[in-house]
Amino acid sequence: MIKLTVEITKTSTKIKTEAGAALIFYQELKKLPAMTSDQLLIYVTGREPKAIDYNHEWDKSAIQEADQVIVITIPWDIEGIELAQVMLQAWQDNQLTVKSLVDTAKIATNHFPTLTNTQTELFAIFATFGIVNEKQKKKPMKAQHRWNKKVSEIPFYIDYSDSKGEVIWQKRNEMLLKAGAKLKMEMPLNKDGSIGFSARLTEKLRADHSDKIANGVTTEDIILKSVNEVGIFLYFAGTNGWLILKDQNGKTIDEYTVVK
Repeated sequence: MIKLTVEITKTSTKIKTEAGAALIFYQELKKLPAMTSDQLLIYVTGREPKAIDYNHEWDKSAIQEADQVIVITIPWDIEGIELAQVMLQAWQDNQLTVKSLVDTAKIATNHFPTLTNTQTELFAIFATFGIVNEKQKKKPMKAQHRWNKKVSEIPFYIDYSDSKGEVIWQKRNEMLLKAGAKLKMEMPLNKDGSIGFSARLTEKLRADHSDKIANGVTTEDIILKSVNEVGIFLYFAGTNGWLILKDQNGKTIDEYTVVK
């Protein structure tokens, strides 16, 4: 646990640690105060540190590219240049590209424990206040699909996980599941034997259309709202339905409708 004293104003956030470090996060970079002694300076763009320095003067080039600056006054028994190198190495190990504005210096072996502990504490504070310490993986964008008149004229077939059916995407929010569809009856359970969320949705959806189901087969056409709902109804979901629905030649509904 790290105990902090925090003071927040419109232009800065001031933090003091029990170990004796003091951090100031400056968001207003046009009126940065003058420094009278060397400080650890972190130049941040977005949420990522982009440059690190140990100096008593601002780096004008780094400021132009930064959204905020973190000024750190470190305890007297820690060498600022050494701490900057340890932090820089940690960021590089975490796949972040951070520019070094400090000269390199050889670090004494017995200094590493204190430097590493301080770096770990500072990184925890950074993370708490929204600064990332490692490369963030970009989440793949979810594919978008668009209904069109042509696709409404194509029957798509499901033959997956002990279920079968024929579907027409007749309107943007209407999937027509034709009578005679076979439902998967064996309910998948969680590892602890409990009923999962998708299975509960399937139970609810089938209960809503119970008058059109007999012995695990639909007796009438049923209107469902989406490809996902078709999957929930027929086979308890659990896979990408856009790749399950295929025309008579094996072409998926995804290929017909995905927005590129």
